Amino acid sequence: PWYHKIGTMTSATTRAYAPFEPAWSRFHEFAAPLASSSGAGAAASSGESAQNSHPYNRQYSHVYSARLKLLRRRCIQNAQQSLKDDGVDAADVVERIIEVKEGALSILVGTIVKEMDPKRRPPVKSTYTDASAQTFLFPSDDKKAEKQEPLRSLMFDKDKGDVLHLEDESGRVELASDADVGDETKNANLDPNKVATGVVAAVVGKVDSGTGVMHVHSIHFAGPPPVEKGSTKEGLRGASINDKEKNDPILLLVSGLGCGSDSPTDAETGASLSLRREMLLDYLTDPQLGDGSSICRVVVAGGGITAAVDSAEDKENTKKAASSNNATKKSGKYDSTANVTFSLRELDVYITEILSAGIPVDYIPGWNDPTNANWPQRPLHSCLLPNSVGFVDLFRRSTNPYESDCSGVKVLGSDGLNVADLRRFLPKKCDGDDEVNDEGAEVKVSPSSSIDALHQTLNISHMAPTGPDSLPTFPSSETDPFVMTSRPAVYFIGNCDEFEARLVGEKGETIDTAADDDATRLVCVPSFSSTGEVVLVNLRTLECDVVSFNDVSP
Repeated sequence: PWYHKIGTMTSATTRAYAPFEPAWSRFHEFAAPLASSSGAGAAASSGESAQNSHPYNRQYSHVYSARLKLLRRRCIQNAQQSLKDDGVDAADVVERIIEVKEGALSILVGTIVKEMDPKRRPPVKSTYTDASAQTFLFPSDDKKAEKQEPLRSLMFDKDKGDVLHLEDESGRVELASDADVGDETKNANLDPNKVATGVVAAVVGKVDSGTGVMHVHSIHFAGPPPVEKGSTKEGLRGASINDKEKNDPILLLVSGLGCGSDSPTDAETGASLSLRREMLLDYLTDPQLGDGSSICRVVVAGGGITAAVDSAEDKENTKKAASSNNATKKSGKYDSTANVTFSLRELDVYITEILSAGIPVDYIPGWNDPTNANWPQRPLHSCLLPNSVGFVDLFRRSTNPYESDCSGVKVLGSDGLNVADLRRFLPKKCDGDDEVNDEGAEVKVSPSSSIDALHQTLNISHMAPTGPDSLPTFPSSETDPFVMTSRPAVYFIGNCDEFEARLVGEKGETIDTAADDDATRLVCVPSFSSTGEVVLVNLRTLECDVVSFNDVSP
């Protein structure tokens, strides 16, 4: 069967319910600065003051300063507690890097900077508009060299002149592990290929008086954020039959719906994907199928529509469809604007069918959606989804990233671009017999797994550490909206290659069961267009399951 449970329900079935409160206002504030959203007329009337207040008149250094300020205290606390547990003599906390004393055991707090030769970075062969996020970041070419070179070029190698620094407003200091100076027993946690530029950390070590290099004893991050006080799950109500509660409320996570892919440019794949979307719709809305009444909310985590422009492989199909397709111009070239319009119309109709069944839906914009490219991304404009926005009490247009509160269950997530970008800077050597190429020089590498990278963002309390260095973000000056100030119960990313899940304890360790409210469920939501899978998260127990929809008979 194409869904994992089949059952019968009576007409007295009541859908599960979870009180909902959107919490993405902090992202919206920095996704749509007043200077950029007030319109040309307002800007002209305010004159020079509006020009000076434009967000891009600010320097990106303010982002790193705000990030360091927010995470500094927690990094120091973790470093001091770790030293105490290890029985190490107390180390002095240095307020500014420039004030560090040579030869003294010190705790420095700053931003990790990986200084690498920019010439080693591969040329960008695709743009932000002609490929999906995964394709752009990890090209799936048949040639091994083209697949390996982008990752290999981002791999830190001190033999090629790469240098690791710790930086704050006053200056920077070069970092070297104790293993680099011959002490293998103290190589604690300093692996440049396990951190990325932009990560805030507390580094314990001594600065060499001769070289000025800091020999690292240990490195400590902010750790998972604290649990918000007053959280409760009392408002959760499961699905009931004849007033008897049967199942716990379930949050359904889906990404990569790919609406619009059944256009003439991708007819073969689109037909199959369209059928799987109908299966998902039946699972949610038909009371005689499965346990869809337990779904209290659906979150679409990016990938709602397909790419705006055609690829080289689509040109032949585009020419054949030119006579009957509205998405072609007189010149015979593909009209990306018409394709976006077609995709949005189909997405709007699909979401409306879910809303008509009384199921709340939150929509997170993603890579191909018509919104700003820089993070945080603004919600889609209401005119783009005219039918869906009519369900005022059920439909929410979210920012990217997404944050909400379901009766005390804090949910945090994104379309997955932040983690996909981070994975590039966490490469690892592949094991196996075919590890070295014919010349015996280059080692096969692969990016960190999605779940490991997601776990790291929780442990460093920052959703997008590679922004603005690699991930495009707004240059906010007052604060860094991607810093986690309170702990989520559910933390997800969308558009992944496969389903992965992990339960994380209070101190960031992996655990088997959620014994208390300090646990966080990490979820990598697979792309529906690629896998036909959605993820179900139990809001009471944080247990999760994956449901697969497949139109191919065995």
